[in-house]
Amino acid sequence: LKLDGRFIDKVDLAFRESRPGMWDAIKFPISSGIAGHLFFSVFAELGGEERQLLASKELYGPELRDGVGEPVEIVLNGHENYPDMILKTKVVAVDLFRQALGAERPNDETEAEGRLQDVAINTGNETNDFERHETADSLLQYPRSQTPLDDLGIPLSHGVGVPGDDGNIDRRIEQEQEVVISTPDDDPDKPKQLSNLGNSLHTRFQRLGNLDDANNAIVQHQKAVNLTRDGHPDKPALLNNLGNSMLTRFERLGNLDDIHNAIVRHQAAVNLTLDDHPDKHHWMNNLGNSLLTRFECLGNLDDIHNATARYQEAVNLTPDDHPDKPGRLGNLGSSLLTRFRRLGNLDDANNAIVRHQEAVNLTPDGHPDKPRRLANLGSSLLTRFERLGNLEDMINAVVRHQAAAKLTPDDHPDKPSRLDSLGSSLRTRFERLGNLDDIHDAIAQHQAAVKLTPEGHPDKPCSLDYLGTCLLIRFEHLGNLDDIRNAIAQHQEAVKFTPDGHPEKPGRLNSLGNSLLTQFEHLGNPDDLEKAIVRFQAAVDLTPDGHPDKPTPLNNLGNSLLIRFEHLGNLDDMDNAIARYQAAANLTPDDHLDKPSLLNNLGSSARTRFERLGNLDDMDNAIAWLQAAVKLTPDGHPDKPSRLANLGSSLFTRFERLGNLDDIHNAIAQHQLAVKLTPDGHPDKP
Repeated sequence: LKLDGRFIDKVDLAFRESRPGMWDAIKFPISSGIAGHLFFSVFAELGGEERQLLASKELYGPELRDGVGEPVEIVLNGHENYPDMILKTKVVAVDLFRQALGAERPNDETEAEGRLQDVAINTGNETNDFERHETADSLLQYPRSQTPLDDLGIPLSHGVGVPGDDGNIDRRIEQEQEVVISTPDDDPDKPKQLSNLGNSLHTRFQRLGNLDDANNAIVQHQKAVNLTRDGHPDKPALLNNLGNSMLTRFERLGNLDDIHNAIVRHQAAVNLTLDDHPDKHHWMNNLGNSLLTRFECLGNLDDIHNATARYQEAVNLTPDDHPDKPGRLGNLGSSLLTRFRRLGNLDDANNAIVRHQEAVNLTPDGHPDKPRRLANLGSSLLTRFERLGNLEDMINAVVRHQAAAKLTPDDHPDKPSRLDSLGSSLRTRFERLGNLDDIHDAIAQHQAAVKLTPEGHPDKPCSLDYLGTCLLIRFEHLGNLDDIRNAIAQHQEAVKFTPDGHPEKPGRLNSLGNSLLTQFEHLGNPDDLEKAIVRFQAAVDLTPDGHPDKPTPLNNLGNSLLIRFEHLGNLDDMDNAIARYQAAANLTPDDHLDKPSLLNNLGSSARTRFERLGNLDDMDNAIAWLQAAVKLTPDGHPDKPSRLANLGSSLFTRFERLGNLDDIHNAIAQHQLAVKLTPDGHPDKP
């Protein structure tokens, strides 16, 4: 097979279309470096992983001969399982690269090894609980080299690279800068060289966090785009890479111009690429990434609908046996889950779980992306549990998060998010089943996540918020004042380091309000109550109408207003509390896990107003809402006895006012059932 300078597309196509026995051998009259590029491209294309590489040479039985221009013969016949054999190409690729690099730079072994690491390691970005940019491997372009454009048409890697190789990437960037400076703008290779430099700067930014690198990466990619004529086959890839760099900078700085511009570039890359082009699914996926990111920031429903549609198209365009298929399914699942959290359509939650399960099933054990996909599946199961209360979902969520955390090395940049996800699932299990070991373990996971997250990292507030919430819950059960003080401190830090306009700001204000309110209830400092009300009101004001989280701060604001009424007696607080409870209940679907709690709060507040003002309508409404709360609370739920008791007390109060015997009979029945469902030894049993 005679290959010209654009050999990769032809060979990739040949490999994809080949079948066992189709070729007896391939002879490449090329350098070992190009052969290594070919083999690693095939490895990455077909999804090889480390555990499959051990017997590669035995399976291939190749004759590999060194030297530029010497033929490299790879014998393919005689093997029953051709696809498995191809998946074992990575070792051969690295061997060939080592030969090539050794010939070109025999006196710089360290740099050669560093470059081999850059080539060989395939890392991917994870933001919170879903896959973002594609994983990709970067072949180095040497000064004045005529090597084909590095990864042009393949999305940028969005990872942190190999620990300890920062000196190698520094040298690489210096060399690539020399190439760019020495190459005139009218040289047809100039856009390639600019793109290579932009990719390297982008990678170093992700490793070290220097904003100058992020800015310079965008500059280089923009120059590459500007120097490439419309209609050139490389234009879409260059636009895609520019969009990726803009998206990365947005994720760090939050400048809306960057995310808007990223979407424009990604959309242009998609528009310029025919549907049957092998890279179309890459561009489509990255357009989905940028749209989903903007939705998370601004909340425009068009963005989440469009992101989901783009991810679906990317799935459809990706062949079933393509190594990127699991990532495509994972991104689609995450988009569906995000839309469910906003709009509450259970079909989205169910479909998200299906897609994440498919992604896990298609990812071999030992694959570096396996932990992320397990974590995403766990998050989707936990989200559905929070809506429907199915214990099987919760149990399975904990198992998936435990596996994800265990499979993630301690020095991996995603370890904190894995620990936070595990901690959240353990906390949820504690809230449902009451095992104190779960809340202790949850706190330990979140503490570890905070410790592993550098100061200034955008995910630090999230870990702090999780930790504060778990400390608050433990305080409520055990009463240790250190826990409530530490909870407030963690929540204050989380709010402080969350920028205004950030979509998580309302939730973190709500968390701080909860911890302040709890401290007031135990210590009685009026300042804590006032501060809590201010935080809850801010959370309500910052949460868009129609957002599925709106009922939570509304309910908590109602709680704080009702407590202030009980302490100060201002009827306006009582009326406002009921209004907030009513709004929270009306905004929550009947099948939502929180609906019974919201109805219980609404009914209790109406009963309180009846006791103060004597309006029978309040008592009738209170009983109706409390009956609905009991009906919607599943048997076995730990709050079922208290809701039955509330209903019984309200029926008794109405009996005292009106004397209807049905009310007293029903009141006794509710209280008897509440006693029956309360375990012996429970503090509420007496």
